[in-house]
Amino acid sequence: MTPTPLDSPDTPEALPAEGWLDVPESAHIQPALFPDRLYWGEHLRPLNHQAWWYRRVFAAPDALPRRARLHFEGVDYFAAVWLNGRLVGQHEGGFAPFTLDVTEAIRPGDNALLVRVTSPWDPPNPRGSYPIDHVLRGLVKGLYEHAEGVIPPDVNPIGIWRPVWLLLDDGFSLDAARVRTAPDGTVSVRLTAANAGDETWEGALLLDIQADNHDGPGVQGRYALALPPGVHTLDYTLHIPEAHLWWPWDHGQPNLYRLRASLNSAEGEQSERVETFGVRTVRLERSPRCFTYFINERPVFLRGTSYMPGLYLSQFDRDALARDVALARDANLNLLRVHVHVSPPELYDLCDRAGMLVWQDFELNWTHDPSPEFEARARALQRRMIEMLDNHPSVMTWACHNEPTMVFTRRKNLERHPDPALYADALQQDPTRSVFICSGQMEKDWRRAGDLHSYYGAIWSARYTDVYRHHPRLPTEFGFEAPAAVETLRQHPEAWERLRHLEGQIETLWEYQAELTRYHIEHFRRLRAETCAGYVHFSLNDLAPQVGCGVLDVARRPKGGYAALRQASQPVLPALEHDGRRPVALWVFNDTPRAYLKARLSWRIYDAADRLLLEDERTLDVAANAALRVAEADWPVAPRDSARVELALHAADGAPLAENCYRRPFQPLPRPKGYPWKFDGYLGCKVFDHPAAPSLADHNIAPLFRLVPLAAREAIAEWALRQRMPLWLLSAVSR
Repeated sequence: MTPTPLDSPDTPEALPAEGWLDVPESAHIQPALFPDRLYWGEHLRPLNHQAWWYRRVFAAPDALPRRARLHFEGVDYFAAVWLNGRLVGQHEGGFAPFTLDVTEAIRPGDNALLVRVTSPWDPPNPRGSYPIDHVLRGLVKGLYEHAEGVIPPDVNPIGIWRPVWLLLDDGFSLDAARVRTAPDGTVSVRLTAANAGDETWEGALLLDIQADNHDGPGVQGRYALALPPGVHTLDYTLHIPEAHLWWPWDHGQPNLYRLRASLNSAEGEQSERVETFGVRTVRLERSPRCFTYFINERPVFLRGTSYMPGLYLSQFDRDALARDVALARDANLNLLRVHVHVSPPELYDLCDRAGMLVWQDFELNWTHDPSPEFEARARALQRRMIEMLDNHPSVMTWACHNEPTMVFTRRKNLERHPDPALYADALQQDPTRSVFICSGQMEKDWRRAGDLHSYYGAIWSARYTDVYRHHPRLPTEFGFEAPAAVETLRQHPEAWERLRHLEGQIETLWEYQAELTRYHIEHFRRLRAETCAGYVHFSLNDLAPQVGCGVLDVARRPKGGYAALRQASQPVLPALEHDGRRPVALWVFNDTPRAYLKARLSWRIYDAADRLLLEDERTLDVAANAALRVAEADWPVAPRDSARVELALHAADGAPLAENCYRRPFQPLPRPKGYPWKFDGYLGCKVFDHPAAPSLADHNIAPLFRLVPLAAREAIAEWALRQRMPLWLLSAVSR
């Protein structure tokens, strides 16, 4: 591998003969060159000011078959490919595999392969403010710097990060298979078949569907086929007897089937394609008042978190991804929101097998280039994403753009390019799943979006109990940034030097993260009874060893929020409703398909000296799949004396079902000092009360606004971030 300037000629003739670097296969350049300095520093940003050339000499057989292709599983981000000095193709998109026909360029014996890879920085946006719209993002790529505690400012992954394959065949292939199902076992298979020859191919297509992870029956079909030269779409319908449905883990078994399609002639098998799928339906029922998700026509309440494995996806093999899915499952979650990126394909197979639902974001985040040219590029890549993931039963929703109006005066993406076209494309390409034109800031547009990003107690307001007054249909982000564990920070001196002032505060900050997380979740679970389809917390893990919204740090050490997320997300849970000042009611949540008749809910209240002040219980029938308000909390105990409230739920036979405990519930914790405005631009994260850190409200503002006191500017900014204005007014202000 060797670098050249971005503006140098992009032809092999300009390359140096010597000085090439040996790098690991299937790795981003940053971890390949700087395995111990991945996150910050002046050595990172220049990598993306250059083009990187890869070369490989490979041997082809002396007797070449009719067709040769090169298949790239992943190149981040732009790729141009030469074989034996001939340009054979170009590609855009780090997540999308691509295949190039190299039949005319390949030769027997040694072949020289060259790949030019670039992932350039976006030019500065002179009218923007860091870290939100300081650039108009020009890459269809979610995992490159957007700072604010998520991705550090000098990170822009680049490189050939997945394997490359040489495919040799006689010109006949099954290049794609799309599977659609119905609960009665009907399976519709759409195949893309290619004949690269000059004559019609004649033979048979075999379709074989068998149970993958269970013992149910399968089905087979054999079809005579004449395939003229060219690319063709073939449609077939089969029926699985006594089909086993796919369910999320808290509602049943994630039953899977395996489809094997093959082309066969007198010469034998010509091509094979294998796909794993599940028999299931998914539907989102939308109304101005309420959202409800249905899996196989059964209501399913979402308990989820946002997920990005890490900055450099090449570092995450199947085992690493399986660890994270297990951590989400251990936290009692039934959904991962794959946030602003497409993950490695292994993740989706793991989620299929774990019964873990997936909300899939497209790779657009915040403010992008609003031109028709960018729209065309984005549309092509979104189509590719849906093609790649269409057969996964775990994937239940597409979202086209995350927070396109994060700056509320910038609405061109949402109202012009590319979001309306992306939304229309997704609806047309996949009518079997719900589609959101965007996620966040479009709560009032319930037909096309309607979800909410809720940051009360964090960047929106000083009290997390402020969310009590809000009744969203589907909150898809909420959370609070907290530092990594001390053990993690000390392993990274650059971070530790800038965050060591937090050493004595970390437990307190973790406690605040935990209380905010728990309060939001229990509020949203109560709303199942009237408006709410579920919740998606932000986020499972940090991407760098610093301050972030993850309840796990980058080393997967749990912060305080992880235990709170796990406790509050139990499928069956008793809960206390309160507004932060006084108790309101007792509830039982049951997100399972099982009812509990004659269950017993008991509660105890203790004072600060651990004296029992009140004890009571009630027998009730806990309905399946419901949130039940059990009793008013009109206790003869002053809120200030309620130091601890304990709840316990038991089945009719006395078996424990769930417990819950509140410590000083009517004395909510204050938002930590300095948050959310004190910011370290080098790390790209919040630093709380660091005395030398500037405020984000001081960055890139007009001189006239500096006449407004800083505290007032910060308060105005928090109000603006809530975007509580009508859509017509937001649009008018933007124009």
